This record gives sequence, C-alpha cells and structure tokens, in this order.
Amino acid sequence: MKFNLSPESYVKSNVDATVNVDSTAIETATYDYTSEALTLTFANGNKYKYSRVPRFAFHGLQEAASKGKFINNYILNTYNFERV
Repeated sequence: MKFNLSPESYVKSNVDATVNVDSTAIETATYDYTSEALTLTFANGNKYKYSRVPRFAFHGLQEAASKGKFINNYILNTYNFERV
C-alpha cells in the first residue's frame, strides 16, 4: 500500500514542540498542539501556561529572529495564563 501525503494533507496533533529561547529571562517555550497551550519556563524556574495560543503564534515564535522580543510583543500580554 502506498500513501501520497502532501504537507497540506495532515494536521499535527498529540505533539509537543519545545523551542530553546536565547533570552536572559526565558529558557524554554513548549507548545502542546492538542490543547493549544504554550508553557514558558523562565530563568528563575517559574513556569506559566498560556491558554488558547493559536498554532500560528507558536510558529511565529519558532521563526522569530529574537524569541524574547516575540514573546514580549505577542504572548505575554495577549493570552490568559496560569502559573504551573
């Protein structure tokens, strides 16, 4: 059996992705594609989970030249969060 899948023919699900952030304040950003939750781990060890973050926002973070600036400009004051 042969499958011919183009990139547009599937959707990521049940996948977590982590980005190392080159920032003095934030160490990592982990995204859960299933729940659309973005968890930021700060340099001081605190973790915050941001809810209902669309995939395009995480993809923007992945591609951003400055991850810290992207997080400050588009995540921190935009989405609801809780400390975890």
